[in-house]
Amino acid sequence: MARRKVKQEEHVDQGRWLATYADLMNLLLIFFIILFAVSKTDAIKYQQITFSLQRAFNVDVLQGGEPGSIGDVSAGETRFQEFLSIRSQIESLEAVNSTSTESVTVELTNEGIVIHMEDSVLFPPGSAELRPEALRVLDGVADVLGPLPNEVRVEGHTDDTTPDPLEYSSNWELSTDRAVNVVRYLTAGAHMPPERLAAAGYGEFRPRSQEDTVEGRRMNRRVSFVIVAPRV
Repeated sequence: MARRKVKQEEHVDQGRWLATYADLMNLLLIFFIILFAVSKTDAIKYQQITFSLQRAFNVDVLQGGEPGSIGDVSAGETRFQEFLSIRSQIESLEAVNSTSTESVTVELTNEGIVIHMEDSVLFPPGSAELRPEALRVLDGVADVLGPLPNEVRVEGHTDDTTPDPLEYSSNWELSTDRAVNVVRYLTAGAHMPPERLAAAGYGEFRPRSQEDTVEGRRMNRRVSFVIVAPRV
């Protein structure tokens, strides 16, 4: 009887770790859900926390990589450092050209690093002709983009206001002409390699803001420089 009792107690003890493990997994799940919610309010802090967690938990193993591999984490950290560097350079460019900090923003996305520039920095309203003062701004952008090996896609975007029909039949033409004129200056005026550049016009169909307000429309009227991340 004594032996049976010992065996039963040992059997119970061996299963207790499963409950602890399940509780740990639930806590981790809740923790990552909270991180996701935080990311909606502060993408920069979310990136910093994410890379720290990747380093701490060795995410590559969870994703099926080789045990102990940290290649993806290192690549992510490098990309984030590049983002911080480009953002710092753009902020310096804003200061030199007395550009509002709200007019130019830098974003880290799945596709790459994106510099958003409000249309008023480069163009008069409803026009695709570059302002004279815009050339100095684009020279500064070329200084940031030039040393990078990445391909760069210049995107024209508008709000949903119908353009002057005497100038453009739709926002497709206006946004495309703006992107092309920026690329033309970056190659001919700022001497960037043309094979690294592409131009695209999206009209009003890829808005940054869904709000039908003055602020929302201002955000949507922009030229975006997409520094395309290398394909792995």
